[in-house]
Amino acid sequence: MAMEGHGYIPYWLRMVFAQVLVAGVLLPTAAPAQTGYYLTPSLSVAEVYDDNVFYTPSPRTHDFLTRTSPGLKAGYQSAPLTVEGSYAFDSEIYSQHSELTTPQVRQRGLIELKATPDQVLTLSVPVSYFQTRTPTELNLQTGLAVGRVRAERYTTNPALIYRYDPLTTAKGDYTFTKDLLAGFTTIDSHIGNLALDHRLSSRDTVGPGYVGRRFEFSGFPGVTSHAFTLGWSHELTALTSFTLRGGPRLTEGTIERLPEASASIRHALKGGELSLSYASTLTTVFGLATLLKAQSITGTATTELLPKLKLSAGPAIYWVSSEPFKATVYVMNLEASYQLTKILALQASYQFLLQQGGPLGPHVEILHDIFLIRLTVTYPARVD
Repeated sequence: MAMEGHGYIPYWLRMVFAQVLVAGVLLPTAAPAQTGYYLTPSLSVAEVYDDNVFYTPSPRTHDFLTRTSPGLKAGYQSAPLTVEGSYAFDSEIYSQHSELTTPQVRQRGLIELKATPDQVLTLSVPVSYFQTRTPTELNLQTGLAVGRVRAERYTTNPALIYRYDPLTTAKGDYTFTKDLLAGFTTIDSHIGNLALDHRLSSRDTVGPGYVGRRFEFSGFPGVTSHAFTLGWSHELTALTSFTLRGGPRLTEGTIERLPEASASIRHALKGGELSLSYASTLTTVFGLATLLKAQSITGTATTELLPKLKLSAGPAIYWVSSEPFKATVYVMNLEASYQLTKILALQASYQFLLQQGGPLGPHVEILHDIFLIRLTVTYPARVD
């Protein structure tokens, strides 16, 4: 793995690190109050090695980059009402491929309202915006690689939880997502979820569910799907539980061979957690005017190895299929974080992706490795 061409940290970056270190040592901190207004500015600076900056099959193009990410979160918090807004962006400077240097390669914005008008009803309305030139990171249910192109995602997800009685809870939410990829198809996704959970015993909860989906592709016919499910959650021990949910799925009036399904098992650790999940669902991917069937197995392991030192691992396998293609994607995320002070954290991560098959052909392989080390300062404060 060649790493020439970036054997030093620029002077301006060393100065930023120095200032952030001083801030972490000298500035006091104040956590957001339980009730009242709060403001949380943040700044992170990262050095990244990317061995496939264009997300292409071999030959791959590697480069080092410096990523600076300022952010701001503000809101009001109280028992019946919480309002929060946040915004952050990433600026990237490339060592060798200066044409990729971008002041705002990535932007993230969120406004969320949560309300509890009484003890049995909880409402939430988040609205988010995500703009990026690396849309692979938005293909959360498939892991499929997409080349470097400007992509935008607008999402809103109003939801409610109603506790009918101490044993019965009704849940419902609606998600609207608009995905735009420069020069490609625009995708509108409408997804509604309904579920009723009833506790049969101190360890068992069961209930029916429904998922309705409508996908609209600009210039192409839309697709409608309905799934009717039954769920069961069981607490094996005080630390271990599992959840199963599944049922038939009808797409455009035809029952699919592969049902709607999900399963997960979780085990709590002292200072961490182990989990393993399976999902079978329908989804879309940026740039393709077609519906995809996606199956996935994902795992998570988190632990606090030492005081203030946290480790996490997240392996995943995705099987994706549609009429034009099939693909298998292997993903591994490793991360370590150390809280240097109350407001200063040091993080290191490694991301691995191997895609076999996909839109470019059944025998095409895309390999991608990203190494990152990041310093983040976060300064929460109450606003009187």
